[in-house]
Amino acid sequence: MKTKQPLFTKLKESFSGLFISILAIVIVVPIFVTLYKEIPIIKLPIGDGLRIDHILLFGVLFIVCYLIIYSFFKAAYYLLGLGFLGLIISSIFGGYNFNHLYYDYASFVYALKEQRTPYEFEEKQDPFSREALIVYAIDYNSAKTREVASNWAIKNFDQYRALMPSIKTNQALSIYKEVRKRWNYVYDPEGEDLYVKSSNTLKLLDEDGKLKGDCDDYSITMAALIKAIGGEVQLVRTIITNKDSTLTGHLYPEVKIGTKKDLEIVAYLIKNELFEEESKDKTIYYYTDKEGDVWLNFDYFDKYPGGKYPSSVRVSVLKA
Repeated sequence: MKTKQPLFTKLKESFSGLFISILAIVIVVPIFVTLYKEIPIIKLPIGDGLRIDHILLFGVLFIVCYLIIYSFFKAAYYLLGLGFLGLIISSIFGGYNFNHLYYDYASFVYALKEQRTPYEFEEKQDPFSREALIVYAIDYNSAKTREVASNWAIKNFDQYRALMPSIKTNQALSIYKEVRKRWNYVYDPEGEDLYVKSSNTLKLLDEDGKLKGDCDDYSITMAALIKAIGGEVQLVRTIITNKDSTLTGHLYPEVKIGTKKDLEIVAYLIKNELFEEESKDKTIYYYTDKEGDVWLNFDYFDKYPGGKYPSSVRVSVLKA
C-alpha cells in the first residue's frame, strides 16, 4: 500500500533545483544587500582591478541558503515568512524597512556601474601658506555661523537621513545646496588675499540673501558651516592651468564621507535623488587619503557635491 507523501515533499520533488534556486534568491537578496555594506572591497589584480567582493558574498549566501532549503524544505517557508514579518515589524517601529532595502539594493546596482571616479592627483605636500589666518577665519563656533549651519543642515533631504551612512553627511549635503545656490564670486583687491571670517560672510545674507567672495571666502565659509555641525572638512590648495597657459592659485573644500562602501550609497543618492538635475550625465569625483577615508569635492565649479576637480595638483592640505 502506497503511503501519501506530504505536500512539501511533493513540491520539493516536482520543482527540484529550479524552484529551490528561485526561493534561495528571494531569501538571499535582502540578506545580501544588508551585509554587503559591511564587507571590505576585494579586487583581483586584473586590469584596473576586478571586483569580486559582491560575487563572493552572494555566492556564499546562495550556496548556504540553497543547502538549507534543500535539507529543510518546509522550514524555509517559515523562515521566509518570519523574515518578511520581521521587516514589517522593524518598519512599524522606525527601524530597517522596505525603503532602506530598496535603496541598499539600488545603490549596490549603481556601484557596479562605477559612475564615480577617484581622481589621480600629483601631491606636493608643501607647507600650507598663511594657515593661521585661515584657521582664525573659520569661526565655526560663532553665534552667526552656528545659527546658519543649524538652519541649513535640516533644510533639505530630511527624508533621506536614515539612508545615509551618517546624519552629518546628510546635513553636509544640505548645507552645500544652500551655499552653492547663493554664492556669487567677487574678487579680492588687486594684489591682496583677504581672509574674511565666515561669520562676516554669512552676515551678507541679511542684505539680500546672497553670499559673496572669492574661492578663499567660499572655502572658509563652507568649512565653518560643516565643522559647526560636527563634520570633518579639509581645504586644498591647488594650481589651475588656464587656457592661455597662465597659472592661477585656487582653494577648495573637501568633506569626509567615510569608506568607499559609504560612498556608494552617497553617490547613488546624489545622482538619483538629491542633485539629479545638476549631476545629470556627469560623474562623482572623490579623493581617498592614505588611511582609506573618502573625501568628496565640495567646490563650486559644479552645482553638485563630487563635481570634477579643477586641477590634478594638490599643493597643500589644511585639516580645518
